[in-house]
Amino acid sequence: MSLNRLFRLISIALLMLFLALAVSLVWIEWNIYQSSTNTVPALKRFRLGLVAMEQVSAERGPANAFMGARDDERAVLYQRLQAARAASDAALADLRAALEKDSVQRNSGILEKVRIVQQTLGPARAAVDHVGQQAQGQRSHLYIVSAVNGMMDVIPMLVRITGELVGTVDLADPDLRDGLAGVRATASLREYAGQVGSRFTAPLITHNTLNPDEVIEIGRLYGRIELLRSLLGAQLAAYSSQPQFAQGLANLDKQYFDNGFQFIDYLLQVGLKSGDYGITPAELAARYVPQMKAILDLRDIILDDLMARAERRNLQARNFLVLVIGLTIVACLFFQLLMYMIRKRVVSPLVTATDLVVGLADGKLGQEIPAARYDDEIGGMMRALRVLKERILERNSLAREREALISQLQTSSNTDFLTGLLNRRAFFSYGEQQMGVAQRYRRNLSVVLFDIDHFKRINDSHGHLSGDAVLRGVAQIAAQLLRKVDVLARYGGEEFIVLLQETDIGKAEAVAQKLRVALEQKEFDVDGGQRIKISASFGVAALSEGHSLEQLIKLADTALYVAKERGRNRVEVSV
Repeated sequence: MSLNRLFRLISIALLMLFLALAVSLVWIEWNIYQSSTNTVPALKRFRLGLVAMEQVSAERGPANAFMGARDDERAVLYQRLQAARAASDAALADLRAALEKDSVQRNSGILEKVRIVQQTLGPARAAVDHVGQQAQGQRSHLYIVSAVNGMMDVIPMLVRITGELVGTVDLADPDLRDGLAGVRATASLREYAGQVGSRFTAPLITHNTLNPDEVIEIGRLYGRIELLRSLLGAQLAAYSSQPQFAQGLANLDKQYFDNGFQFIDYLLQVGLKSGDYGITPAELAARYVPQMKAILDLRDIILDDLMARAERRNLQARNFLVLVIGLTIVACLFFQLLMYMIRKRVVSPLVTATDLVVGLADGKLGQEIPAARYDDEIGGMMRALRVLKERILERNSLAREREALISQLQTSSNTDFLTGLLNRRAFFSYGEQQMGVAQRYRRNLSVVLFDIDHFKRINDSHGHLSGDAVLRGVAQIAAQLLRKVDVLARYGGEEFIVLLQETDIGKAEAVAQKLRVALEQKEFDVDGGQRIKISASFGVAALSEGHSLEQLIKLADTALYVAKERGRNRVEVSV
């Protein structure tokens, strides 16, 4: 075979490689375009899910009003309740129809959850009708609370439905994640705002003061509402420069928190003292529910912005796909022309051999080394180049394997296999380094040592697999709440330890309190579909002159022991 023919074959191989790369690029852009195309329908289904949850939540207002209706207004209030129920059913039907149109969602299990919601509404509504049809003086506080709770129990399944729907949006376009989080926060705020109002239904009907369970539940809802209020402000910080978002937040503060929430707080004070509320559930709904409209307005502002962004991104993806296809065609034509010119002008075997040598010297190991079919000088050079390339590849492969093995061994020796956190040995290694820096430059350094309360009881009651799930959950929560510079490790068993850099004892105590509250509020899924709650005890110690790392940990351990002795689920600071 002539060297000119050999060069022509290499040119063809390079052209095929270029075409493969070009097709890969077009394929990637096509997938991006397809993903952006799926974002808008996914957002629409998510919005239908939110509307369905909103309508079912809103149905509680007329339901509560009907349960507290006087004899002369029962018919009118029941007619309003029927209208609200029709709106809820229509919203659920719209959601179901949209899901059935999508082949992926049709088989995802969300439809079954919607069916469960529709079935659950039947008994809940029957309980409301039973209370509302009784005479005013015969309405039992227990039956009223049961009916209210029955309507509220429908919401968790709707929350799971919207959670799965938002997951499809996030999968289609992860860049919308912050906005989606804001939408979910507003939806949760609307639900909790509605629930706190519903908690007054039984006391308003029976004219009783609030019992301890009702006070505790209202306090819990207060805390969640305040948390969501601050969370919304943080999540929408990026939108603060846009007038509509700023106005939406301002309206939320003015209409709900300054008016509606204050009215609920007034009812709470009355319920704690006299129980003389002076209003019926229907009057409560008429006065309180309109104040929650600002929450939904803010939600719709965010949703409209997400929809507009998704449509813009879809248009941009389409235009970029067309551009990539056009450039690929032009590049292919240009490449063929270039290969034709090289084939015609580069005919020297020496130039071809030189190119191969230079390519190997530059590390271009992907190029094809032609087989030597003839025993001449060029053939000998090609055989030598092939052997050289194989040796380089072998050397590189061995180097990569050695580096991967070293990295794997180092990672496994430093990591706790269950939680993925640093193990005790690795913690001491990092801790000694940070200790030296803190002592050298006189910087603050604190240690937080905590363990899960009654962990043995979890293992005994639910099994060790559930205990392992709790340990992993605790590790995940702690890792999310801590800074990247903080060193978190599993200290042993159910004990965890945190090394806080640049942190004095006061800030360390605040961090421990934040972790304690987060763990106390978290519900963990365990085997069998059960959900359990835990608590943890914390010991905090700060670096002082002359302390070693072991002494610092011992101080934190002593404080942890005090926390255990004083009742657990608390933070104690070393003195």
